Amino acid sequence: MTNPSRFIVLEGLDGVGKSTLANKLAEQLGAQLMSTPGDRFKAIRSPVMEAFGEDQLAKALFYAATVSSEGRKARSIVDQGRWVVMDRYWASTLAYAKARGVSANIDALESDLIPADITVLITLDENTRLKRLHQRGMTAEDLETINAEFKQAVMRELELRSDITVDVSTLDPAVAATKIASAINEYFSSMMPVKGSPL
Repeated sequence: MTNPSRFIVLEGLDGVGKSTLANKLAEQLGAQLMSTPGDRFKAIRSPVMEAFGEDQLAKALFYAATVSSEGRKARSIVDQGRWVVMDRYWASTLAYAKARGVSANIDALESDLIPADITVLITLDENTRLKRLHQRGMTAEDLETINAEFKQAVMRELELRSDITVDVSTLDPAVAATKIASAINEYFSSMMPVKGSPL
């Protein structure tokens, strides 16, 4: 892929391999690998979530704050000529908040956040996803996505807010990352004006 540099986001359910694929994709593109909530916030995430207790709005606003912070950092890196691959971003923040019952209009924050240049939804066959979750040890967040209603609510929101979907079922991480890179390239190529056509 060539310039201009891009801000790429990978989204998907827990267990589809986002973090591994984000790392592989960043390697292939020579991109800066980032994530939300971000390295600077990971150490405080657990105590903050515990302090908020059952207040899902407070938790969603914490994640929204990290999206704002990491997004501005990502855009600065892109403006300097380097690609960024982000593991989770605004779509996940909204999707999980709504699935957990947050009714506040946090969608309104979006206009003040840094948009990604492309959001890629990663999908994986459910049997493999569940096997991975069990192998790594179920977290409370993992258990949520086993619930069919919760999973469907999250996926509805992610699908609405993703530009493309890439299924990585049966693919090893390196091949899957190459497939994602090709899909991203096709997406941006399709947006380029045809020679001789009006801009």
